Amino acid sequence: MKILPSSPKNTESPSKPSGPPLASSWAAPPEFYLDENAVTRTVRRFLISLGYVCHTPPEVFGTRAESLGAADTEWLARIAGTGWVVVNRDAKIMERPDELAAYRAAKVHMFYLPGEATRDQLLHLVETNLADIITLSADRTPDVWKITHHGIERFVVRKRRR
Repeated sequence: MKILPSSPKNTESPSKPSGPPLASSWAAPPEFYLDENAVTRTVRRFLISLGYVCHTPPEVFGTRAESLGAADTEWLARIAGTGWVVVNRDAKIMERPDELAAYRAAKVHMFYLPGEATRDQLLHLVETNLADIITLSADRTPDVWKITHHGIERFVVRKRRR
């Protein structure tokens, strides 16, 4: 019986996995609140397929009928203190005094997607920026961010002129 030499051992470190991170890759994965006017079912299904918990307005309000037309101040009050990561497209929340106050009281991280983006663009933006979204949302101090084609940028809340 002839013994063949073994193949050389691979001493390289394992390659970094490609694609968005699964929820199980985080010690405490965030839960998401997906505003129905901002986020498509495609994005919701994508996040759920990765193991993330996604909350929607009908869930928060009890039924779809009750959630339709709910004021931003109302859903923000209902999710206050949950720690959920909000994905939204309505940046006007940061301009209207009562809605800005509701956001601040809710103490949640908010990530804005571009208002003009298509379903496929929204999915691509969430998919390519998911690791950064989760990393930024782990900070204890809630903040507001824009998800852009260039990455994630801090959203600057403008002071109202008097």
